Amino acid sequence: MALYLGALAALTWATGVGWVIFHPGTVIPATNLYSLPVTERLNLYLNPNFVDTFAQATNVLVVLIIGAIMALIVSRSRHLSEEYVKAERARANLARHFSPNVVDQLATDDEPFGPVRRQDIAVLFADIVGFTHYSEDHPAEAVFELLRQFHRRMEQVVFDHNGTVDNYIGDCIMATFGVPQASHDDATRAIRCAEAMVAALETWNVQRVSRGYPSLDVRIGAQYGAVVIGAVGSERNLSFAVVGDTVNVASRLQSLCRELQANICFGSRLIEAAQAESPTTQLNARDHGPVSIRGRDEPVHVWVERRAENPGAIAVSA
Repeated sequence: MALYLGALAALTWATGVGWVIFHPGTVIPATNLYSLPVTERLNLYLNPNFVDTFAQATNVLVVLIIGAIMALIVSRSRHLSEEYVKAERARANLARHFSPNVVDQLATDDEPFGPVRRQDIAVLFADIVGFTHYSEDHPAEAVFELLRQFHRRMEQVVFDHNGTVDNYIGDCIMATFGVPQASHDDATRAIRCAEAMVAALETWNVQRVSRGYPSLDVRIGAQYGAVVIGAVGSERNLSFAVVGDTVNVASRLQSLCRELQANICFGSRLIEAAQAESPTTQLNARDHGPVSIRGRDEPVHVWVERRAENPGAIAVSA
């Protein structure tokens, strides 16, 4: 557009000059103006009918140059704007998963998740007890509002413990600790996060009951071990995947909470890793022993945490 406007201005100027030049009475120098004596040049400049064609041609050229410069500036600004939008889109994608302090660091990296690799991390699953029945008995708007509030609160707890929100699956939230980079206390933070989730839900329940809503219960499963992680998707929608037996076990432990009447089920590998990170770590969980879980031939050693039964909680569903 800027180039078009510059060309149009130059054409308009040249057309105006041409019209004046061909107007009767117009004086045009027959030779190089600067070869004339100073007196003659002065007389020409003082003549209202005189047109300096060289100066006017220079003016047209200057207009074209200015138009080209403006077009270059506009093109460069548009490119910078597009790059900014891409950067903000990438930052928004990262902000869906990481705490704000990690987003700033990852947003500056060309390959924020690094190459596909095997790594020991802690994986946590949490969902609302009885959400299936709740969604059947309430309008869709109320169900979505419940999900938004639950996810927002649980996500904040994950971020407070420097965890990563990997995915939302219905009412379930999946979080990891040790992604994208492993830390010295990943297992401990996963345990503390699970306990903080229960505490956050209890605080929320006080508000819900005071407003006439039923209280909620949450069940959480977590395990520690090797997974394969890596970036997936395109530049427009960068994400990452965490796959492996550890993820499957953590999900099964979350489902096992119902059978064991527990709020939290930890795999023994998570407990062992936390104790290795800090031998003085105080654990609220109790050793339940080996338990068979679906999809595995070998039983999983489980630790559980329970709290007082909540009589006002919504009914349990499969």
